[in-house]
Amino acid sequence: MSPLPATVALFLIAAQSLATPGSSTAHSDALHLDYTYSSAFKTMPAVGDQALQSEKDKATGAVAKAAVSCISLPLVATDSSNGFRMISIMRLDGTCLGRPTTSAELGALATTSLTDSLKRFGDPQTGAATYFQVSDHSAAVLSGSVVSEKYGATFYGTAACLIQGTDAVCWEFLASHCSALPELMAYPIAFDGQPPPPLIPAKFAQACKP
Repeated sequence: MSPLPATVALFLIAAQSLATPGSSTAHSDALHLDYTYSSAFKTMPAVGDQALQSEKDKATGAVAKAAVSCISLPLVATDSSNGFRMISIMRLDGTCLGRPTTSAELGALATTSLTDSLKRFGDPQTGAATYFQVSDHSAAVLSGSVVSEKYGATFYGTAACLIQGTDAVCWEFLASHCSALPELMAYPIAFDGQPPPPLIPAKFAQACKP
């Protein structure tokens, strides 16, 4: 269950480019983290709200509706100055869900998130999830792509999920150019003021065709 697929579709309709030099930082007191990304991206909280509402409307049954209410999107942003690029952060609140997400579940969570998003455009091809560490936080990452007949383009994506306390936090990156993903993966994340490493090591970037 993820609102990110609906977010992607809304981004493609609403995205406008406001490219400016420098960087922006998404800060979360609840998650004790600071995530820095290019200020070429325009944040679109209203689109995130619409995506969450769409998932709530589709959920059937009390349990499913309650689970959707435990999902939030701390950051949704897009840049269309050179093709299409998107960043989404999704939080699954473990306290709200009644149990924490385990490290063993991260691979499936990242896989479901990316696959569901790419399926909106066609039949996606994804790799297997790989586990790694980000500042001592367990994490999983995978990449994939999909050819979209509707938009006449190939979309490339990478998703990474990590454990922060009792919560799971997932980043999803989409781009219309494969070569754009390494930059997005390299944006730094800092937990409680610790030195900020890249969110995803460069070795996990998918190979791009010449």
